Amino acid sequence: MASITQGQLQLIARAAKQRLPRVPFNASWKKLHRLWQIGEPDGAEKYLYLTANDYALLRQMAHIDSGLDILALDFDMPRQQMSQLSANEKYANMSPESDYVLIKLASGISQDRVADPVASLVTEHNCSLRLKVDSALALCRQLNIRNLIVVENLDSFDNLFAYSFAPDLQAIINNCMVLYRGSHDYSPAGRKRLLHLVDPQIIKVIGFTDLDPAGVMIANTLKSCHSMIVPQLALESPAELLALTQINSADDFYQQHRQWAYLNGIVSQSMSQFSASLHAQPCSSTLVYSQQWLALVQWLGRHHISIKQQHMLAKSLPLSLLNIYQ
Repeated sequence: MASITQGQLQLIARAAKQRLPRVPFNASWKKLHRLWQIGEPDGAEKYLYLTANDYALLRQMAHIDSGLDILALDFDMPRQQMSQLSANEKYANMSPESDYVLIKLASGISQDRVADPVASLVTEHNCSLRLKVDSALALCRQLNIRNLIVVENLDSFDNLFAYSFAPDLQAIINNCMVLYRGSHDYSPAGRKRLLHLVDPQIIKVIGFTDLDPAGVMIANTLKSCHSMIVPQLALESPAELLALTQINSADDFYQQHRQWAYLNGIVSQSMSQFSASLHAQPCSSTLVYSQQWLALVQWLGRHHISIKQQHMLAKSLPLSLLNIYQ
């Protein structure tokens, strides 16, 4: 097993590429010096002096120790790939879960466009598919996916097709791919990579989260997400929504003060931009938040709203699509 860390390899690499005549004789360089006796400390042990021959020796010893070339370091790979280069597969930045996503396919897609055995598993047994990101992307192309629903909570991901949807949203749900946002055993890294790779001109990314500051912030920060799923009553009759028993948790809202500060900052900035736009020509490339989304965020703060996805299902709340931007 390699005895030097990823950070120490990067430390050597930075110095070697710049051919620094001396480096600070800090704890990391002292450990390397004790290990290989390469370089010459000054009398005060403040700096370690290195020659061209020293750097050649450092490169050689680092390769013997780690299996990696300090002049061509690349840690952005899965552990399986790193194991072909080094005895320390944990040098890899990509954890075992970071190249995988958890998805579901709508029954309409499964029955119409997927081979029978797979369609049976996905529809009759409500199966999820754990796929490599590249495979999920290829499946999007193969099935001509146009809508990708990113779901915050795992149990809501599992039960998505049991929710009630407004007719226009139901048509989207019937022909979508569902993607779990990721947490705990399912790394969010895979979801982030997939969203980075999908073409937003072809695939519409839609967020489905809790209706609270944290959930709205999640939807707002998902890459290429321009709309989110919310209870229809929140848009059309919020007083009726709050009149339902055991639906809202103000205590949970108060625990999300950082997320609320983020959303409140967006509202304040949007109001300032609106005032400025009355006296200047708006920039066409700037994303402008929709008035309906801004009104929803203000309502969250005014009434201390935290309505979870699980309660939306328990109360059979009809869900509707809300555009985040104009």
